[in-house]
Amino acid sequence: MICSVVAVTAQQTDPVAEHHTRGKQAVQLGLYDEAIAAFQQALELDPENAAVYCELGAVYRFKEKIDAAVAAYSRAVALPAASEIHGVAHFSLARLYHSQGRFTDAEKHGKRATALLPKNPEPLFRLADIYVRRGKLGLAEQMYQQALSLDPERAPAYHGLGKVAFLQDRLEAAAGHYENALRFAPYHAETYYNLALIYRHLARGAEAHVAKQHLADAKNRMAAFQRIKSYNETTNRYQRRLLERPTDLDLRTQLAATHIAVNNLPAAIRVYETALALHPSTLALYHNLGVLYIRTEQFTAAVSVFQRLIERDPTDAEADFHLGWLYTRLRQFGDARDHLQTAIEKDKTLTDAYYGLAEVYVHQRQLTEAIAVYQELTRITPTDAKPWVRLGVLHLKEDRVQAAIENFRKAVAVDKNSADAHNNLAWLYAKQGVELRRATLLAERAVALDATASRWHTLAYVYHRSGSYKEAEAAIRHAIDLEPNNTTYTDRLNAIQQAMEARQNR
Repeated sequence: MICSVVAVTAQQTDPVAEHHTRGKQAVQLGLYDEAIAAFQQALELDPENAAVYCELGAVYRFKEKIDAAVAAYSRAVALPAASEIHGVAHFSLARLYHSQGRFTDAEKHGKRATALLPKNPEPLFRLADIYVRRGKLGLAEQMYQQALSLDPERAPAYHGLGKVAFLQDRLEAAAGHYENALRFAPYHAETYYNLALIYRHLARGAEAHVAKQHLADAKNRMAAFQRIKSYNETTNRYQRRLLERPTDLDLRTQLAATHIAVNNLPAAIRVYETALALHPSTLALYHNLGVLYIRTEQFTAAVSVFQRLIERDPTDAEADFHLGWLYTRLRQFGDARDHLQTAIEKDKTLTDAYYGLAEVYVHQRQLTEAIAVYQELTRITPTDAKPWVRLGVLHLKEDRVQAAIENFRKAVAVDKNSADAHNNLAWLYAKQGVELRRATLLAERAVALDATASRWHTLAYVYHRSGSYKEAEAAIRHAIDLEPNNTTYTDRLNAIQQAMEARQNR
C-alpha cells in the first residue's frame, strides 16, 4: 500500500513534486536506490512532507531495511497530512510491528489504520491477523468478515478465517475457507499445506468412503504444496537478486519464465511490463508481453504493445500478424485485413497470416477472395491438407459440389492422417449417394485418427446411407455417449432405427 501524492501549491512544490514523481516511477521499476535518492531530495526541499516520508518507508520495506522503514512511517504519522496518508502510514507500521512480534504496537496502529481507511479491506484483515496472534479469535473473525464485505475476493481474509476455524476445531469450516482462498490466490504454498493437514484430521474417525476421499484430498493438496513451495522459493530467489541488480534483463526473463511454468500469467505480465519499461529497445520483450496479453484476453493492451513494436521495427511481420489476429477477434475486420496483408508482404512464408486473411474475407462474405488466398496456400504448402480442406468447405458454401469433392480428394492425397479431409470427403460422398464403399473406408479412417462425436456421426451417416443399419446404430451411439445432449445425433439414431424397422417389416 503506497501513499498518494498530496496537492500543494505550485510556487513551493514544483521541484518537490518532480523528485516525488521520479521516486515513484523508480519504485515501479524496482529501482529502489534511485527512488530513495529522489525522495530524500524531495525531503531536503520540503522536510515536512508526510507523503514523501510514507513513500520512503515503503521503499525501505521493499529493501528489507525495517528500522529505516519504521522511522520513515513514524515521521509521516507525526506530520500534518491527509487522513489517507496517515492511514497508510499507520497500516504500514502495524504490518512492520507485526513482523517484529511487537503485537501491542501493531494492534494500536492497526486500529488507527482501520479508522482512517474505513473503505479499504487491507487494514481490516491485517488487523485481524494481529488479533489471531494475540488470541483474540472472535475479534479476528469479525475483522476478516468485514474485509470480505468490502472485497469478497480477498484471499488473505479467507485464509485468516480458515486459521481461526482450525484453531477453534471447526475443521469443515476451515477447509471451506482455505479452498476459497485458493480460488483467488492459487500460488500460496501455506494454504495447500494447511488444507492437507485439515483433510488428514477430517479423515480420522470418518466413515471409510469419506475418509478415503479426505485422504485423497490431503495427498493432492500436499503434492500441490510441494510444487508451489518450490515455485515460491525460486521466485523469491530471483526477487532478492533483483534487489541487487534491478536492471538485469536475464534475471527478469528467468523470473517471468518461472511464473509462466506454473501458469501464473498475471505475475509474468507484471515482470515483462517492468522489463520493457527498463529495456524499451529489446524487441523480443514486446512479443513476449503481447502474447501474454493475448493469452489473458487483454486484447486492447496487446494491440498497444504490437503497435509500439511496429513503430520501433517496421519490418516485423509477426507484429502485423498478431495485430491482424487481434483486430479479427475485436471484429474490426478492415484493420485486420490491412495488417494481415502487410504481414504477408513483409514475409511471404508466414502461413498463419494467409489463414488469418482468408478467414477475414470469409467474415466479410468475400468468398472469392478467401478462395484465392487458400489457393495460394496450396502452392506455398503443397503437402498440407488444411488449405485444401478449407477450399472444399468454401466451395460447398457456393454449391460447387464437384469442386469441393476434388478439394477434399487432394487433401486426402497430400495427408493420409488428416481426419478432417477423410471425414469431409466421406460425408460428401454419402450425401451424394456415390462411392459409398470408399466413403465407408474414409469415415472409418477419420474415426481411427480422431474419434470425436462428429466423426462418429459421419460414420453412422455413411453406414446409414449404405444400408448397414446395425453398424450405423453402434456408431451413432458412440456419438451420443460423447455428446448426449446433441439432438442431431438423437435424430440420426431415430432415423436409423426407423430404417431398421422398415427393413424388418418388408
